[in-house]
This record gives sequence, structure tokens and C-alpha cells, in this order.
Amino acid sequence: MQSLRLIVAVLVCVLSPAACLADEFRILAWNVESNRPNAPQVSDPGVISAQLSELLQAPATRAQIVALSEVEPKTVVAYKQAVAEGLGTEVDFVTSASGGYQDTDTLLLIVDSTRFAIEDVFELHRFQGISANFTVTDPASGDFGAVRARSPLVAKLRDKAGQHSFWLIVNHLARGEENLRTDQARALGQWAEAHASEPVIAAGDFNFDYDFKAQKGNAACDAMMEGGVWLWLKPDPLVDSNWTDDRDNPGTDRYPGSILDFVFVANGAKSWKGEADVIVREGDFPDSDKTSDHRPIIATFEPSRE
Repeated sequence: MQSLRLIVAVLVCVLSPAACLADEFRILAWNVESNRPNAPQVSDPGVISAQLSELLQAPATRAQIVALSEVEPKTVVAYKQAVAEGLGTEVDFVTSASGGYQDTDTLLLIVDSTRFAIEDVFELHRFQGISANFTVTDPASGDFGAVRARSPLVAKLRDKAGQHSFWLIVNHLARGEENLRTDQARALGQWAEAHASEPVIAAGDFNFDYDFKAQKGNAACDAMMEGGVWLWLKPDPLVDSNWTDDRDNPGTDRYPGSILDFVFVANGAKSWKGEADVIVREGDFPDSDKTSDHRPIIATFEPSRE
């Protein structure tokens, strides 16, 4: 009988490796850098797709949840297919509507549908009187009342392996609008606090300009950390996650010791075993007009059993 049980256990591990790793899963978050209309090319979706598929095929960077930012709507299908090919499985996905101003800059969440089910999804435009977006009126283009920035994309995921649910928030907070970025961070904190009974994970490009030497970010970073609602899964060591070419000294990163991409946990997710790292690949920086100016970040979680 024991021999039969051992054979069954081995078969389970071979056919479903995830079952032998408790409830462990990974999230890969990446700003893939979109192209702007009537501007020079800064990335090639074909190249990004190939890199994304390659990352997901490698055991160390294989993730069942992929959160992408700066996604052009026309590239959604290509990135979805890249994830499916990389994982070798069926996937489900959802995109944001905001951030689509000039069709360049949406958020995209893709999950391994054999492991996770998307049970609910919405965009956090405003919460408890705090605005997480704004509208524009552009007479030149006839674009009146368009939602300009990227509202956080909130999804409730059910883990089919562990039979539990949690919230995942995909983010790309405002870059050029400091006040909006700070309000977005405050709204995230208020929302997570209002859902204190449920685990919450937030991942993506937060534009917090966290400086390694000063060990401090900008005002939005301070707002995110107010009240201890969020816990940053801080990479060790810290690694620069974004390349900004110095105009006066091309080929040199203007901000070599800073990080823009983060993974945070709140509520019950704080008790999970979790860690995050910036993925560094040979030749990734400086980026080219075909590759992203951001490095992917990957987080590994093992939810606690209660």
C-alpha cells in the first residue's frame, strides 16, 4: 500500500509540479514600454513578446500571473499568445479601459487559467473621495472628457490549487502628474484598508523614484507607506529597474541607483511567505528601440494555510 501511495505521489508531481510546491505561485510584473503616435519607435512588440515567452519558459522566472503596463491595445493579443506559449497552457486575461488615451498605454493582466480564475475585475478611478484619475478636454483632437491616466486595475483571483481568493492590483501610477500619483497611492491604501479581511497584492510600475542611497522615495511613496497598510517586498539586493538615458552623456543612466517597480502586500498577504526580485538579463540595459526601458520584477508567494 505504501508503495502504491509513493507511486501516486510521484505521478502527481510529474503531472502537476505545482501540487508538490504547496500553493506556491509567482507574479511577473513588467512595464513593456509602449510606442507613442507620431514619435520615434522605442520598443518592438515582437521582440517583447519573444522575451516574455522566454522568461516564462525558464524555471527561475516562470510565473502563473503576468501583470503588464504600457500596453498598446493592438498588442494585447500578441502578449496574451506569448504568455500562453511560454507557459504551455491556456490563459485568461483582462485589460484596462483607462490609460487608452491615444491608444498607447493600458494595463494587461494575464493568468494561467488552469491555476487561477478571474472572479471579479474593475478599475479604481476614485475611492472615498480620493481621485485616482482625471479627465482631459482636448479641443484639437475632439477628445472631450477622456480618462487620461491609468487607474489601478483591480482583480479578484481564485487560486484553484489552494482554494482561496485574493485581490491583485495592477498598477502604473502617473509619471508626470505628481499630485495625481500621490492621490493614487492614497486611494490604494484606503481601498486595501477597507478590505482588511482579504489578502491584497499590488504590483507594477509605481514611479516612486526610490533612491538607494537616501533610502527614500517621492511623496507618493510616502503616501503609499502611510499607516503601515502596505508592506513592500523589498528586493535584496536592490537593483535599478529603469533605464533613463542621460541627454548630456548618452549611454549613461541618469538615475542608476533608483527603482520604479514594486510589489506590495496588505492584510492577510503580509503573513504569506513572499519575496521579490528584479530580473536582470545580459544586455538588457541600456535598452534599444526594440526593448523595454524597464526590467521585469518577479515575486514568489507561498500563502499561509489557516
